[in-house]
Amino acid sequence: MQYIWLFLVTTSFSLLLFSNPNAILTAMTAATQNAVSLCISLVGIYALWLGVINLAKNCGILQTLCKKINPFVKKLFGAHNDEISADLSLNLSANLLGIGNASTPPAIRAIKNMDKGNGKLTKGMAMLFVINACGLQIVPTTVIGIRSNLGSANPTDILLPCLITSLATTAVGILLVNLFFGHNK
Repeated sequence: MQYIWLFLVTTSFSLLLFSNPNAILTAMTAATQNAVSLCISLVGIYALWLGVINLAKNCGILQTLCKKINPFVKKLFGAHNDEISADLSLNLSANLLGIGNASTPPAIRAIKNMDKGNGKLTKGMAMLFVINACGLQIVPTTVIGIRSNLGSANPTDILLPCLITSLATTAVGILLVNLFFGHNK
């Protein structure tokens, strides 16, 4: 993958160098400014939602939520110990709120704990990966925040389309994992 990126960057710079050398510095500066602006806006969004999650965790709301969705988690991922179930529940909750980066640490912990040292992909591990890759979201907070920061007239216009597409892709993903691994494994 690194060679592909190296090729793309080298080719782009070479083409710009021979076609319009003055544009290289302008393009690099503009791209850097855009990247920094995006990072600053995302920091605010993530700080807010990570704070909300931390508050929910300290108030016991997260534990209550984990207990509520635990039957669903067991049905999707199979029976696991309380630590794995809590990580899976936290991961799903963060994803449903649209803060996927906040869901990464519990997903990594859950995968490590599900691995049991054998290094083989299990149905639960595959299911977690597929659900995270499909991006099931009720409220896509990151995208709404980006749209808001970029001056969208109505940044929440994407709620229904995001919900429909993420439900559809997640349903297909769950179906494919069940077909590949068998429904009861």
